Amino acid sequence: MIPLETPSSFMFTDLRKFGKLTNRDAAQELLSATVTYGGKAPRMRINDRTFLSRQIVHALPGQTHPELFADFFQSSQTLTSRIIANRPNPATAREEVRAHYCGDAALGMQRVLRDFDLDDTLYANAISRISAAKFRSESDRTVLYVMLFLTIGCLADPQRAVSIVERFVEYKLAMDIGTVEMDVGAGYEDGDTAEHDEVLLGLLRISGGTARPPIHPLATTDEGTLVGSLVEGADVINDVDVDVSRRHLRVWRDGAHWYAQGLGSTNGTTLIPGDGGGAVTIEPPRAKRAHDGSYPPVEISNSDILCLGATTRFLVMRITS
Repeated sequence: MIPLETPSSFMFTDLRKFGKLTNRDAAQELLSATVTYGGKAPRMRINDRTFLSRQIVHALPGQTHPELFADFFQSSQTLTSRIIANRPNPATAREEVRAHYCGDAALGMQRVLRDFDLDDTLYANAISRISAAKFRSESDRTVLYVMLFLTIGCLADPQRAVSIVERFVEYKLAMDIGTVEMDVGAGYEDGDTAEHDEVLLGLLRISGGTARPPIHPLATTDEGTLVGSLVEGADVINDVDVDVSRRHLRVWRDGAHWYAQGLGSTNGTTLIPGDGGGAVTIEPPRAKRAHDGSYPPVEISNSDILCLGATTRFLVMRITS
């Protein structure tokens, strides 16, 4: 059964209720005035209720072509300004908009993405990156929250939406939504690895001492599994906190053994062996590295704990095929 709400319909409903913008008003900014679709530019067809409702507002993921939309850089800034102007209290309007699009609106969009088996974690991680970044102006942060919401609503593609926001940050703000460097504490001493049996492994997130399903099976392909906050691809895990780099760690199988290797992350990775041995450095935090090159792989096995940055913890588990 197809969910009643789609990313686009949720977006338009929010713009109508919170932003006080009609579907036509929002579409006027979001749709392209240059490309031709059905003999007319999409923006020229906003008075066609069938077109606007079926092909834009209630479009299913995969049914809307990116070419239908105008430059998100411009439309997001324009719509942010209009939403702020429509808030009843000018003194608090900007803060209300910022809080809404990193709070209730973001959580609602995550729920809709999950309904369609789309990557809501990637969206959440991008929100965390924007929240943690040091911008010259809070106005920039507000625009980015709105831009992320709009691009995901229009495209129903979290990876593409995050890429658009990152390009805006790079080209328009001349900065980067980088990994927040944190004090990850002690525990990066060298240690020895042990021999392990050939098994299939998965990672289970541990938060506050409590397991947080699901278990993420580790790929047995040559590439293995990549772990990071904005990592893309088929075999990836992005259920991580804000101080984990976009491409933080690679885990793979070689014969009967499993290995983990850092990918040049900002805050590093350490391994706590399940047999009670001393902590093993997989990759030190950038500030503590002795050299700029890569560090060698470290073997992992069932019951080990992988510690990425300051707070992200994964229990390594033996799983069935």
